[in-house]
Amino acid sequence: MFSKSLMGTACAAMLAGATLAPGAAAQPTIGAHGPEIVVEAPRSVPLRGERSPYTGAPIVVTTVKIPALYGDLDLAKPADAARLMKRLERVARSACLQLDQLYPLDPDPECVHRAVSGAIASAKTAIAAAKAKTAKARSRRP
Repeated sequence: MFSKSLMGTACAAMLAGATLAPGAAAQPTIGAHGPEIVVEAPRSVPLRGERSPYTGAPIVVTTVKIPALYGDLDLAKPADAARLMKRLERVARSACLQLDQLYPLDPDPECVHRAVSGAIASAKTAIAAAKAKTAKARSRRP
């Protein structure tokens, strides 16, 4: 199971690495603690002095990225695949909460939905790969 101390460490590390530009879509990777999907929660925040050259509106995007580890799950099993989806939502809520704490005057009610949506494609890829691996292993049995 994803430990609270590991999640806290990951949250702190990813918050410290918050960027000022939107990142790429989440991809399943092998992190320091095993397989992970990085959940990204972006927030557009107005800043003084920086303005869009097209509209003149002041805007910057801050993104909190937190890895959702899934090495303890057998994604070929429907129950574990469902646990991964719940885990992604929990991590997205954590990332959005951090953004709410950083920018309390700029709430984003769609933050969790957008963060989960960005990670679902990677989760589906990881689930499909686990199912294919299991199917391949079963076909080799006599």
